[in-house]
Amino acid sequence: NSPLSFISLSRRILDSENPFSRSNKLGHITASGLVIKDGKTLLIFHPYIKQWFQPGGHIDDGESPIEAAIREVYEETGILCESTEGQLDPVDIDLHEIPANPKKGEGAHLHIDLLFLLQVIEERESPEDIQKAWVPFKQITSPRIRRALQKLQG
Repeated sequence: NSPLSFISLSRRILDSENPFSRSNKLGHITASGLVIKDGKTLLIFHPYIKQWFQPGGHIDDGESPIEAAIREVYEETGILCESTEGQLDPVDIDLHEIPANPKKGEGAHLHIDLLFLLQVIEERESPEDIQKAWVPFKQITSPRIRRALQKLQG
């Protein structure tokens, strides 16, 4: 897909009745958390896409995007977080295509993901069986996370 078709599709998603809803077959807005501690970033190994990403996911009805990011981080890693003081806006917004997932009955669609800077309150046992790791900044390979870290470091 060309960048222009992504822009056109994202406009249609944002203009839809509920841009957060999974029922939007074109795509939806999602939220994720950039959790930093001691010069490391919290990543999960995505069980379907088979790559390391920041934890995140879909926004539930009645939930704000930052609340969704906090919930998703906890569900996927067991790490309880809160927003970082003065950081209530996303540190990065990314538009990416999600491959079709026949097991979920989902076709390929777009995610407009809002990435929020979060800080650790407490580490607990994860409710989900997802591999997680604290990765030093220098070892981060994701262009998106590197971009967000560079923004934060000025």
